[in-house]
Amino acid sequence: MKKNFTRIVLLFFILRITTSASGQTIVPNGGFETWINHTSYEDPQYWDTPNQELESIPFFGTAVVTKSTDHEEGSYSAKLETKHIFILPLNIPGFITLGKLTIDLNTLTYSVTGGAPITDNPTHLQGFYKYFPQGGDSCLIGIALYKTIGNVADTIGYGYFSTHNTVSDWTPFSAWINYDTITTPDTMNIIALSSAQDTAVAGTILYVDSITLDYTVGIDRQNPQTGIKIYQDRETKRILLFFDFNDPQQTAIALYNMSGQIVKSSQTTFVQKQRQVISYDDLSKGIYVLEIIHDNQKMTKKFILNF
Repeated sequence: MKKNFTRIVLLFFILRITTSASGQTIVPNGGFETWINHTSYEDPQYWDTPNQELESIPFFGTAVVTKSTDHEEGSYSAKLETKHIFILPLNIPGFITLGKLTIDLNTLTYSVTGGAPITDNPTHLQGFYKYFPQGGDSCLIGIALYKTIGNVADTIGYGYFSTHNTVSDWTPFSAWINYDTITTPDTMNIIALSSAQDTAVAGTILYVDSITLDYTVGIDRQNPQTGIKIYQDRETKRILLFFDFNDPQQTAIALYNMSGQIVKSSQTTFVQKQRQVISYDDLSKGIYVLEIIHDNQKMTKKFILNF
C-alpha cells in the first residue's frame, strides 16, 4: 500500500456502506457546534476523524481536526490541518467523514464504512470554508449517496468541491450532485480533507462550517408514475432528465421558446432506463417549455433559463 493517506479520497466514492438507521435530510452537526471530549482530543459529534489513532502514537500524538472559534455562524467551526507525523513518516491531512474511519497505523491501512441516513435527492452540497494551502496543495469537500440492496451499497450520486487557492475570508462553496439513476438514496457520506492530492503538504489548513444539503433548483415530481424526474442545474446551465420505465417506449423531447419554436430536441427513440442532458448555456434568457412525449402521453414543464 502507498503511504499517502490522501488516497482515501479516491476510495471514498466506491466504498460499500451499510446502515440500518431511518432516513433524514439534515446534515448531522453540519455547523460543528457540538464536540465530544475524549480527554486528549475532541471530535465533532456524528463525524469521525483520524484523531483517535493519531493521538495514540506514543510521544508523537497529535490531532489533525480541532474545534475552532473562527466560525462563519454559531460559535465554532472545524479546523482541518495537514501535519507531518515523524514516526511514520507521513503527512496526514485533516479529515472528517460522516462514516466510520478506521486506521491501522501498523499496516498503514484504512477503511471508511457507514454514513448518515437520507430519504431524498438533494441537488447540491453547500457550506462555507476558508483555505490556506502550502506548496500548491488543494482541498476537497465531497458527498456520495448510496442505495443499499441486500448487503451491497451502490453509488447513485456524488459531487465535490475542490480548490488550490488561498481563501482568507469565509466563502460559500456549492457542489452539484451528479445522479447516475433516479433512485432515492438511503445513505449519505460527506467528507472534507485539507489535502486531497497525492502529495499532501504539512501546514495546509482548511476551515469548514455550516454544511447543508440544498434543494433550491428543485426536483420535478409531477407524474411520477411515468418514471420521469427532471432536475435544473442553474450553475452549469443544464436540464437533466432521468427515465426509469418498466418497458421501452417511444420517447421524444423538445424545448420550446415562448414563440413556439423548437430550440432543442431529440430524435424519437425507444427509452427504458436512461439519462439525458439538455445544455442551455447557448440560449437567450427567457421562459421556455420542455415537452416530453412518452408512449403517446405528453408532459410539459416551464423553465426560466439563464437567470
